[in-house]
Amino acid sequence: MSHSICSIPSETKDQLRKFRLTPIKQSSTTIPTQIYQIDKQQQLVLGECLQLRSLDELSEELPDNSPAFVLMNYGFTKSDGRYVSPLVGVYWRPDTAKGDAKMLYAGAVELFKRDIGCNLWLECTDEEDIPNLKDEIEK
Repeated sequence: MSHSICSIPSETKDQLRKFRLTPIKQSSTTIPTQIYQIDKQQQLVLGECLQLRSLDELSEELPDNSPAFVLMNYGFTKSDGRYVSPLVGVYWRPDTAKGDAKMLYAGAVELFKRDIGCNLWLECTDEEDIPNLKDEIEK
């Protein structure tokens, strides 16, 4: 018998699908962002929907002592002039999080990655990592 550490309810899957399929206009000045957390019933749930003006704002929105999964539609113009908007997943696992929370999220990473189908997956352990996300995304 297979036992999963975490499950993704159909409502959350619908929210993920809708977010993934929503196009980003080149004229957009915000970064559509969703923050997901695992609740007490060990189900992945949408915590917040945000419109960030920059990645710097992300550090203010992340939980201080708890892991989270972040999903962003990050639109930008490449050096060759093409506009792209990759779906970026970020695994936020702060060093200050409790060990059991880190283990729970570590066990759910592959499930989340599989269900969102993001173009890029990044990990951050400290608020100082957040400014570096821009360089990683825009490679």
